[in-house]
Amino acid sequence: MKSTYTYIILSLCILTATFSTSCSSSKETPVIDTPTSVISPSNILAKSREAMSSAKSYQFELSHRIGKGSQIDQSLTLVSATGSVSRGKGISLESQLLFGNIPVSAGVIKTKNSLYLRDPLSQKWQLIPEDANPLKFLDPDTILASIIDNLYELNLLVSKGKVFKISGHISPHSLGDIFQDTVNEEANVTIWFNRESFVITRVELEGKISAVDPGDILRLIEITTSDKVLEIVAPEIK
Repeated sequence: MKSTYTYIILSLCILTATFSTSCSSSKETPVIDTPTSVISPSNILAKSREAMSSAKSYQFELSHRIGKGSQIDQSLTLVSATGSVSRGKGISLESQLLFGNIPVSAGVIKTKNSLYLRDPLSQKWQLIPEDANPLKFLDPDTILASIIDNLYELNLLVSKGKVFKISGHISPHSLGDIFQDTVNEEANVTIWFNRESFVITRVELEGKISAVDPGDILRLIEITTSDKVLEIVAPEIK
């Protein structure tokens, strides 16, 4: 059972970390104030993908504004997650979960050579064997690029001041490596970008991804990039 928790927690959190990934269904009147020619949403996404992959590090926070969390198996629900991704150094993240109705937490640390999990039940750190490492299939930059590539019906809502804001849709099936039992519907996505650097600052994902989600669930990801490489330190295993 621990290996199941390990895979699920890592998969969902990394998506969150990297996506680095998510949006609103409300209709908005576009606000355009560009001193030069208006840039297309697809060009913004292309520039953003390059900017995010070039960032030396970024920190993220995943939360749920509607719904208590993302159910990731019969007994485990992800409520929130925070973490850091440091290019060339690794990943560190903390997750708040519900085991049934009992609050628990889990941690994940990936260094250049090893992967560690703080088990949500025992709260003890353990080294994950390399052959059981789901991260070899879940590169954060690859996931971010995949999500951007699967957005469709793009609409530039805001191009003003220091903000680009784009809305679109995504098929939950494109997130099938992260979420289980994805639905045959579409979710609404809204992404905020820094207008000067094109890095992503905020993502909202509204609508069902998994069959167990309430219809109005809203997932929020907030991202802060940095030009500094963060140190990712391996935990002490007792």
